[in-house]
Amino acid sequence: MNNHLFDCVLTYLCAGRPVIVCDDDDREAEGDLLFAATHATPTLVNFTLTYARGVLCISMKEKTAERLALRRIQSNNVDKYDTPFGVPITYADGESGVSAASRAKTILMSCDERVTAADFCMPGHVATLIARDGGLQVRDGHTEASLDLLEAAKVDGNATLCEILTPSGSIAKRDYLQELSKIHDIPVIEISEIKQRLFS
Repeated sequence: MNNHLFDCVLTYLCAGRPVIVCDDDDREAEGDLLFAATHATPTLVNFTLTYARGVLCISMKEKTAERLALRRIQSNNVDKYDTPFGVPITYADGESGVSAASRAKTILMSCDERVTAADFCMPGHVATLIARDGGLQVRDGHTEASLDLLEAAKVDGNATLCEILTPSGSIAKRDYLQELSKIHDIPVIEISEIKQRLFS
């Protein structure tokens, strides 16, 4: 395990900067752009929508979902990875909900313990993911990895995730992720490396 890489990832998350998290080649073999939801800005959300291009999601613990009365969307059991989607949300402030600024506000407000379910439109414009209790020790997903990383970085609140696609729309593989990393100074870490550092 590259301890310097792990520490670098935590430093980036603490500073409100994005990182790239990859899962195994025998799973989805994809990379997600990840940042702390408490650091969401219109600029960061727009960067994510531009360079990641996938589904913008808020990853949260079950207790947060319960506080916001967010139910898990019923699966038809076809998704072999059992992606834990909750109802998508938009902060109800009268704006469109779809702009980078609106989505950044939705992400930020999802971390505010003063807000309730009544403060959000459901369904809305930002997908939600409800992590399994136990994190990466019970499920090897980006949803759980994001929150385990934030906890290791001592950053409170939810995480923001977005799958990375190439400009042609295909799933970005290792070579493209490394190129994106170099161009935009974003560290890349694998879920297996996170588990090794946290649980070995």
